[in-house]
Amino acid sequence: MTRPRILLLIIIYTIILYHKGFGQFKVVPLGNTIYEGVFTGNGLLGTMTYLLDNKSVRIDIGRTDVYDHRANSEDKLFEKARLSLGYFNLELESSIAKAKGDIYLKEAYALATVSTDQGQIEVKTTTLSNVDVILLEVLKKNFKGKYTLNWVADSAISPRMQFSYTQMPKTYLANPVGVKGRQDNINFFEQPLTAGGGYTTAYLLRSSKDIDTYVITVGYSQAGKDFTKKTLDYLQKFDERKITKALAEHLQWWDNYYNASTLELPDEVYQSFYDMQLYKLASATRSDKPAMDLQGPWTSPTPWPAYWLNLNMQLAYSPTFKANHLDIAHSLIQMIDRNKENLRSNVPVPYRYNSIAVGRSSAADLWSPVLLQKGVSLEKAADGEKELGNLLWLLHSYYQFYRATLSQEVYDRLFVLLKEAVNYHLHLLEKDQTGKYYIAVKTYSPEYSKGFAYNTNYDLSILRWGLKTLLELDNERAGKDSLHATWKDVLLHLVAYPQDSNGFMIAKDVPYDESHRHYSHLMMIYPFYDVNWDQTENRGLIEKSIAHWQSKKQWLQGYSFTGAASMYAMMGRGDSALASLDVLLNKYIKPNTLYAESGPVIETPLAAMASIQELCIQYWNGILRVFPAVPGRWKDVSFSHFLADGGHLISARRQNGATLAVEVKSQYGGSLKLKLDMANPSVKIHGKGRYTRQLDGLITLKLKEGSTVAIREND
Repeated sequence: MTRPRILLLIIIYTIILYHKGFGQFKVVPLGNTIYEGVFTGNGLLGTMTYLLDNKSVRIDIGRTDVYDHRANSEDKLFEKARLSLGYFNLELESSIAKAKGDIYLKEAYALATVSTDQGQIEVKTTTLSNVDVILLEVLKKNFKGKYTLNWVADSAISPRMQFSYTQMPKTYLANPVGVKGRQDNINFFEQPLTAGGGYTTAYLLRSSKDIDTYVITVGYSQAGKDFTKKTLDYLQKFDERKITKALAEHLQWWDNYYNASTLELPDEVYQSFYDMQLYKLASATRSDKPAMDLQGPWTSPTPWPAYWLNLNMQLAYSPTFKANHLDIAHSLIQMIDRNKENLRSNVPVPYRYNSIAVGRSSAADLWSPVLLQKGVSLEKAADGEKELGNLLWLLHSYYQFYRATLSQEVYDRLFVLLKEAVNYHLHLLEKDQTGKYYIAVKTYSPEYSKGFAYNTNYDLSILRWGLKTLLELDNERAGKDSLHATWKDVLLHLVAYPQDSNGFMIAKDVPYDESHRHYSHLMMIYPFYDVNWDQTENRGLIEKSIAHWQSKKQWLQGYSFTGAASMYAMMGRGDSALASLDVLLNKYIKPNTLYAESGPVIETPLAAMASIQELCIQYWNGILRVFPAVPGRWKDVSFSHFLADGGHLISARRQNGATLAVEVKSQYGGSLKLKLDMANPSVKIHGKGRYTRQLDGLITLKLKEGSTVAIREND
């Protein structure tokens, strides 16, 4: 049994976690990597505490928006990369005999407890929610020795330079060397940047008999020279009174956050895992904070110091909607809104007048060119510059945000974005002799070695979703758009998904014949449900496509199993879905529920959170399904205030394997079709509304704003 597996089992069986009100996630023992550490965050700043060596505790400090910001170039992963700040080294006189870590979810702080022959010392970290301050407290009541705490700054270089298979740009100009300083009672480290501005890590010490409190902040600016002064002024004004107030606001913020929705599972392993992802989301981003990149606030050597846009961001945000956390999802929405001009500059010049796109990876400005153009050969271009559908898939999250809010303002922004993203695809289409539209240039199906081909299923499934969604949105305003007929015609006559005897292919003339971690060729099944389990004629095709994909195991990775779990959940096969998630947790998830592929990547555990939600609630094909795929061993399951399409809040309870109650709160009014496994449900509407029951067991609700529906199983 591997060491990570052993550590995970230790954690699972030593968890002290009760969901009502939350409790404590224990990580035992504290290890020597970020995957065995305890962490905090407020969506901008964050900490990660683990062991540096047998005499030292390491406390990493991160700030999510600290990116190099040089001019656009093809070397963006070096010249516009996420930068690591550094860490505090807490060094002891004696060797560490034992160390453990705890994350207190309810109070949102982390605690490292270290035992030596001079007693026990504790390191408590709290990243305050409403201010950009970290409290690092050294609790020394039971410690007779001495310690030192020093800031160790990382070099201001792209972490990608540390990997042998990457090449530093020949023209790369290094950032200036950072400098240490002290002003009054504040220590600081200033790191200027070649592109302008820079960042400063500053801290001061407030001591009492039993506790040393280090008050820490990180300032950052992309322009000017006064970023250090502003950082020091900010910290100097943060006195004891402000700390007391900020701690109270911190606790209230997290209490409100956890109350937005709940999920109660009978399985301690999955309960603790789910709750940790909920904590992780709010630690990594907030409504008014930068969107999540691949690391969140927790940096480590990585070849992925950026945003990845052909799967990672989409998966990272996938659980936010059902969890009723539009506050978290909004960080992605505002990132897209702020960078529309870069999305336009990403497409070739002939299409910029009405089209937008994004390539594989970018900094927070979403500058990432796509070079696809009729008549232009791209055989030697980078694969990420040949991915057509990334932006449309990213807008799938934007669409879910709209459907959860029904905001006219969000609709107006989404419609324009979606239309211009689809326009780029339309420019690349042609009609064949049979009247079918096809993609007339080769595009790249992410992650597949032979994926540069015509009519990739990745792009066809994304385009089909985009066309259907545009038609749906335009129908809300009576089909007024001048391109309505074009969208309808292309959707009706778009070439079929390529398939062979093994199911869906990668692309035209490209079968799935080698292991492939990305489910880019199966996205018509999930997340778009264009080919779904309600279509009985397609069930065999779905089954063999998934089985063939999963049969080639060599390059499957963690999110291969979250994708499979979600597909099994769509089929109503909860046991198969859970078995797939079991593989993920047992083989890929790290001791503190982080995940790595060459470096830390945040999306896979969060995608697993979405898969767990989909065992309990799904919406596709116009129908909301409650408890559609509960595993057989989960007899008692309940959730409250899961957010569904149309802004409806859903709560439900299942006991001894039977659904007993479902409640729907309509925030904005509207219609909702429900599919339940109740044999004889009674329906009571509180407020204005009506319902009908169909022969197939579907319940259709038509509700006014604020109405609540209670559905109970009659004995």
